[in-house]
Amino acid sequence: MITFNSLLSKLTLVALVVFTCHSTQIVAQNKKAATTEKKDPQRFFDKADLMQIGVYYYPEQWPREQWDRDLKNIKKLGFEFTHFAEFAWTYMEPEEGKYDFKWLDEAMAIAEKEGLKVILCTPTPTPPAWMGDKYPEIYLVDSKGNRRQHGNRANISVTNEKYREFTAKIVTELGKRYGKNKNVIGWQIDNEPLSTEDFSPSARTAFQIWLKAKYGTIEKLNTEWVGSFWSTRYSNFEQIVLPNTEVYFEDKLSPHTILDFKRFTADAQASFLNDQAETLRKYTDPKQWITTNFTNVTYDSDPRRANKMDFITYTMYPVSGQNNLGGDNFRMGHPSKIHEANDYYRSINGVTGIMELQPGQVNWAGINPQLQPGTVHMWLSQAFGGGCAFTCTYRYRHPLGSSEMYHEGIVGNDGVTLSTGGKEFVQSIQDMKLLRKEYDPKAVLPQKIANRKTGFLWSHENLWDLENHKQTKHWSTWKHRNTYSSAIKSTGAPVDFLTEEDNFDDYPFIVASAYQLIDQKLVDKWTKYVENGGNLILSCRTGQKDKNGHFFEANWSAPIVPLIGADVDFFDVLVTDMKGNIKSANNNFQWNTWADVLSPRKGTEVLATYEDQFYKGKAAAVTRKLGKGTVTYIGVESIDGNLERQIVRSVYERANVAIENLPSGVFVEWRDGFYVGVNYSNDAVELEIPKGSKILVGKNPLQPAQAVIWK
Repeated sequence: MITFNSLLSKLTLVALVVFTCHSTQIVAQNKKAATTEKKDPQRFFDKADLMQIGVYYYPEQWPREQWDRDLKNIKKLGFEFTHFAEFAWTYMEPEEGKYDFKWLDEAMAIAEKEGLKVILCTPTPTPPAWMGDKYPEIYLVDSKGNRRQHGNRANISVTNEKYREFTAKIVTELGKRYGKNKNVIGWQIDNEPLSTEDFSPSARTAFQIWLKAKYGTIEKLNTEWVGSFWSTRYSNFEQIVLPNTEVYFEDKLSPHTILDFKRFTADAQASFLNDQAETLRKYTDPKQWITTNFTNVTYDSDPRRANKMDFITYTMYPVSGQNNLGGDNFRMGHPSKIHEANDYYRSINGVTGIMELQPGQVNWAGINPQLQPGTVHMWLSQAFGGGCAFTCTYRYRHPLGSSEMYHEGIVGNDGVTLSTGGKEFVQSIQDMKLLRKEYDPKAVLPQKIANRKTGFLWSHENLWDLENHKQTKHWSTWKHRNTYSSAIKSTGAPVDFLTEEDNFDDYPFIVASAYQLIDQKLVDKWTKYVENGGNLILSCRTGQKDKNGHFFEANWSAPIVPLIGADVDFFDVLVTDMKGNIKSANNNFQWNTWADVLSPRKGTEVLATYEDQFYKGKAAAVTRKLGKGTVTYIGVESIDGNLERQIVRSVYERANVAIENLPSGVFVEWRDGFYVGVNYSNDAVELEIPKGSKILVGKNPLQPAQAVIWK
């Protein structure tokens, strides 16, 4: 049986898809049913190891006579594990039903001989040529109607029954062969699952019956999708087509239809992953963990839906041709990527790791610069500080040809000479040896840091709805999130990403940025949290819609008005070349993308006002006390994020919580008794390291693209 597992679905054990020719069922479980049976994934890792470091190796891509040399050198450099077989299906099953693992057995034996543990992968991103030739229906169909074909990766339809059958078979063979191998520490399911929209016949059938399971009747679906508008109603579920946004331009498809299609697509991807995990567990040793590796910024996949993993890992490529802080920052990478990914993925099950960390120059970005010397070591240090149990890199050897031939590795084209990134990986390996000697298992989080503990409420469903209904081409939900996460991190606060089901009372501070889709249950939970002493920060666009993306039949954002103590009169956006002005605490700021115009009620304090436009003098941000706590609403998105930084920091200060004052691009984390500082900025920074501290790695002042670790 194939299973769908949607964390956010209200359906419990409801059949979602029944393919007419083979009776394949797909079901959904609610979040609590899916997660309460899980054991603590920390059991897979010895805390005294702190962070293990490994590297990908592709034996199938290199001559057999080089395997011994390469794996020996990997061990000699200090790597503790390697990673095999994620794209090797054509070698595992060269003909339908005929399996060949001899080559992999040999590579596994060499790794074990050299003392390298192994992460094994399921090869499902890359079906062999014979499969697509004989069963072309396995391929995904894109929005233009083109069926994908052999010659690339991630080109398959995860709802296609034939492909699911082949997947189950190859995963079973792998589990049987290596599930008890004591040198295998864990499994990676698939690779960078993207939840790409699929317009194939199998996806359409799956979507129709997913909808039938969710809504029950076509009348209810028509109501939720507002089928009375433009005569878009359906008479039965079999009429429903896949919503293709590429077909229309000025006139848009129903946003409620689009939101459901996003939910379905994420569920389909999660089902594909979860089923593989469940298949493996029939054969694997309980000491072998199972994970998958989502990209650090994932728009269409919802990692929390992949709830049969022991924990979730991510891939990380911070340098991709952007220059967020100006100067040489384009060589150091996006300053928010690693800290947000650490906090987000670690929060899901309590453990995370980086499955792929950029080792140097890459091939796939619009602009692919060299990295600033020290950058890779800085990233590795930040991964450690953010709680990663391990960090791995793609890849050991620089490829000599094919699609990623400009992608650097740990060694260069000759297969032996360390690249700059390779040298910095070795440097971090030596760091870990030193830090393990200094590790104190009795270390506890200092109270001054615990006082700042912050929850960041996040839902991919909000992301999907916001990105579909931007209202201005300049809106970016991810940039908006970066603004608030960076403001929080400037205080030195530890951050966990939360769902609506989590216990809010564990956090003195909670931020929910542009939390557009709400219900009364959430508003009541926010209210109770604040009344009990919590400090809640909400940003613009919060509370505009219900959970299916409808406006409320009431004044704008009506459900949150009693909570924030202000009416949201309307919102505004400006044209590209115009900047609006805001004043807050005698400082001036500018905005362009979004402005909620507020009218505070009695007892609500105004924190910022608009200085121009026809609503000059109206409130842009407000705060109020409620019970033992506070709620702050920041209704405008400033251009540079400095307004948000100022107001967010003031919430901690008003709560009499001591905070740091870290410059933009500078981050400090605490982990297992160690402090880790990194610097993405262009200037040296003198960190406030207390006298008597022991600097173990790096120096203070902290130079750009460098890290410092102390205790």
